[in-house]
Amino acid sequence: MKLIDKLKRLTGENIPKDMVDEAKRIHQSSPSRKTEIDELRHRIETVMNRRPLQPKTSTGGENNLAEIVPGEEIENEHGRFFLVSDIVSGSSRHGHRNIREAFDFDMTAAAMLANNPSISQYCSSDALFLDTETTGLAGGTGTMAFLIGLGWFDEGHFHVRQILARDFGEERAALFYLSQIASQKKFLVTFNGKAFDVNLLTTRFILNRLKSDLAGLPHLDLLHPSRRILGHRLENSRLVTLEEQVLGVQREGDIPGWEIPQRYFDWLRKRDGRLLVAIFEHNRLDVISMATLTAHLVEILTAQAMAQYAHADDYLAAARLLLTRSNAQGVEKILNIFQENSCTDFSPVSKKKLAQLYKRTGRLNEAAQIWQELAACKPVEFYAISELAKWLEHRAREHHQARILVENALNQANTFSTEERESLLHRLKRLNAKLEE
Repeated sequence: MKLIDKLKRLTGENIPKDMVDEAKRIHQSSPSRKTEIDELRHRIETVMNRRPLQPKTSTGGENNLAEIVPGEEIENEHGRFFLVSDIVSGSSRHGHRNIREAFDFDMTAAAMLANNPSISQYCSSDALFLDTETTGLAGGTGTMAFLIGLGWFDEGHFHVRQILARDFGEERAALFYLSQIASQKKFLVTFNGKAFDVNLLTTRFILNRLKSDLAGLPHLDLLHPSRRILGHRLENSRLVTLEEQVLGVQREGDIPGWEIPQRYFDWLRKRDGRLLVAIFEHNRLDVISMATLTAHLVEILTAQAMAQYAHADDYLAAARLLLTRSNAQGVEKILNIFQENSCTDFSPVSKKKLAQLYKRTGRLNEAAQIWQELAACKPVEFYAISELAKWLEHRAREHHQARILVENALNQANTFSTEERESLLHRLKRLNAKLEE
């Protein structure tokens, strides 16, 4: 398809003949004629910006978007777009918790989740929660964010704004409005936004020759800490999975993400507002869930108490995350929770993780208690025998007890590999030598 044909299809207008002739002439001329190319581009943009909406009649009759989705047309210096505004009361429930429970989350913990210390300087009301619905899931310069969902805390409520470009000609006005909102906030919260949403929007700002500081804002991408803290017990780390299995949110009749681009293209052809209702609701829930997910992750990281809907293994994963952030105080706080709560229902794998945390933080006596429990299990595993033998030999100085432990393990049912057996035999030889001295 020729460039002019593509332009006609995009704008829905007949391009003036003089513009067509001019485009052909410039296309065939020297590439150095940058000024004339810029002039033609400017004239094309003029056509795009003055283009009125041209709703088409659907098979079920024309449906006005504003009558189906409670929103309004907004106009700024770059054109028009459609805006839906919603205020979610603090008393409203979203899964297991009220929205107000997501307010005023600990900013030091949020900075730890983001691995960005600058976020600790701000407060929760400085956060801009952002999620986009796009014309394609692969990204690239041909993909547009036709719906941009925003959320923020203000005066005890959660405010949601959804910016819709009703066609491609409204993108610039929509992006300009986004930049105005973003300029009032201090940091971003997204779900997979570092890899997708922010990069896509940055590209669209450039293509529309608009300035934006969006990419420069400190950024908490919830996908990464969610994987590290919660991923151990989930089939995948998609937001909808986290909603169902962690936040207690059950979506009914939700549109799958892969269907959204085609639904928007159907809207462009039919102009039937019913096609967009499910997309708006999907996007709205995404934005709200990011707020409650942030609160949930912060609650685990700060370890105020064992949260009602959290798993003990979530805290172990959070402690390991804090270790990588060199936050010894945070790790200690989480470990103290396990001193106050029974860990009898821990699986052997979880007990190993807890013992390793005790060991890495210097709490070897507590680690040894777990190694003793694991060493008493049948068949015996190398990890428990090896760690307990090392503690008995080097820490407790109980060489005789260490020798008995290793000998019994080697002579009873076990799961040792050849390499592990050789390691224990080498330890036994050294223990015998020490006892003979």
